[in-house]
Amino acid sequence: MRIRHLIPAFWLGTLGMSAAVFGLPNSAFAATENESAAKKTTDAETYEKLQIFADIMAIIKDEYVEDVEDQALIDGALNGALSKLDPHSHYVAPVAFVEQQEATKREYGGLGIEVSSEGGLVKVNHAIEDGPAYEAGIKTGDFITAVDGEKVRNKPLDEAVKGMRGLAGDPVTVTVLSPGSLPRDVVVVRQVVRGRAVRHRVEKGVGYIYLETFNNSELTSDIERALKSLEAELGGTLPGLIIDMRGNRGGLLDQSVSVAGLFLDGGEVLSARGRDASDNQRYHAEPGELYPDMPIVVLVSPGSASAAEIVAGALQDRGRAVVIGRRSFGKGSVQSVIPLPNDGGALRLTTQRYYTPSGKSIQGRGIMPDMLVAAREDSGEIRKRFREDSLPNSLLNSDDTDYEENYGDILYPPETWPEDEDYQLRKAIDVIKTSNYQRLLDAQKTPLER
Repeated sequence: MRIRHLIPAFWLGTLGMSAAVFGLPNSAFAATENESAAKKTTDAETYEKLQIFADIMAIIKDEYVEDVEDQALIDGALNGALSKLDPHSHYVAPVAFVEQQEATKREYGGLGIEVSSEGGLVKVNHAIEDGPAYEAGIKTGDFITAVDGEKVRNKPLDEAVKGMRGLAGDPVTVTVLSPGSLPRDVVVVRQVVRGRAVRHRVEKGVGYIYLETFNNSELTSDIERALKSLEAELGGTLPGLIIDMRGNRGGLLDQSVSVAGLFLDGGEVLSARGRDASDNQRYHAEPGELYPDMPIVVLVSPGSASAAEIVAGALQDRGRAVVIGRRSFGKGSVQSVIPLPNDGGALRLTTQRYYTPSGKSIQGRGIMPDMLVAAREDSGEIRKRFREDSLPNSLLNSDDTDYEENYGDILYPPETWPEDEDYQLRKAIDVIKTSNYQRLLDAQKTPLER
């Protein structure tokens, strides 16, 4: 995408005179002068408003009931102005910018474990293979009872694990309780480890992959490894695949393109269009898809956004998958992060909109499932979900046709459905195993490829 540079006001007059020299009529010259004068008037008004801002800042510094930091006021003013554009444009202060860069990489200094709270203790749900905890002998199912001698029993989970994080290379001693064994102290040297964004398992004879986020530069490779593992577990073949992106808030654009490309034989995945045609970009899958005849169901929810919607929309538009669940969030805009060299922070600015291969904008509309399935019974669901178009100053979609869910079409679990069973997942498995899959595929309104 090209970067626009602001031209100082005095250049406008020079450009106008140059045009006159090359033979434009007097009326054109007069019009150029009028435009230049109008521009100067607008600039003068803007400078007056900025002076008012400076005056208000000075009054606040002198008269407000408490001391106020200049930076806090300036940051608030910048974000107040940017929030008038859309909900996703904002100023990122230097410290927050560094933290966001680290979070985007999904890397941290820690032990390489995923944990939850159980029975007042910290339970290890997963120890990342080759991570520091795994190498030190900590396994899935172990419990952590203390960190550097400080007991964690009955502490909030965030507080209990706080001591596990720290600088890479520094050791930490955790007390580990394995089932059937006595507690033992284990010294683990913290490392920068990559979080796990992919979980996979076999569900009733069908491959299942859960994608937590797209903020992982190795996501596509992780999915390929998961597919190989599922294939081996199912005897060398994959009769069907469920890609669960419920609650996935998105992440890296390149990963959404390459993940969708795993199941497409070339062709467009999405386009991103800006204010000018020169800002438009198209993203294509690489030729050669995996498992071309395998049925695929994609699960989405109102919490599925951005990169997750790109993947769901591409596979749906291209006739490669059936989408099940509830209408997705509708985050169909692209933000460019522009570092501010004189500040150390950055400007996160909306510069483009996303479009699915059929040319439909995701913005404010999201992806509509081929089969509407609720997670739980009607009495427990909020029908009017919080989505992108609920946000203040959200970008409008030029397609104003009705895109609300038809509540009469939504399948709800029976009253007797067990609370611990995933109704949406069960329907996805049923679709793959029956003729409903092809029926739903044939009913898609805009498949671009069969």
